[in-house]
Amino acid sequence: METRNTYFIDISSGDVVPHAEEAKSVSYQIRATPEEVTKLKTLLEKNHDDEMSTFTRAHIPFREYHKDPENAQYDHSMKEIFEMIFKLGTEETRRNIKEMGVLNYNKDKNKREDIENLK
Repeated sequence: METRNTYFIDISSGDVVPHAEEAKSVSYQIRATPEEVTKLKTLLEKNHDDEMSTFTRAHIPFREYHKDPENAQYDHSMKEIFEMIFKLGTEETRRNIKEMGVLNYNKDKNKREDIENLK
C-alpha cells in the first residue's frame, strides 16, 4: 500500500502543495498518495478550463445561466473536486465541506440543497 502524505489545497489558485506556507491561501487539508494528488491536480486544471469557458460565455448578452452548458460543466467539475477532497480530507476538511452543503442533494430531484443553502 502506498504511503499517504499530507497536502494543502487552495481551491482558488488550484494549488496542491505539501506545505501550507507554499500555498497562497489554504482551503483544505488532505492525506493522499502521489497518484491521488495527480488526479486532483488534473481535476483542478480541467476546472480552470471550464471556468474560462464560463468567462467567455458571460459576454453573450441575454443568455440565461440555467440554460448554459458551460456553467453546468463548471458546476460539475467543482462537484468532482469537492467529492475528491471530501474523500481524502481530514476530519476538519470533511466537516467544513459538510457545513458548506455543496455535496448534499435533496430527495426532490428538482431542488438542490447546495443551491438552497446559498439563499
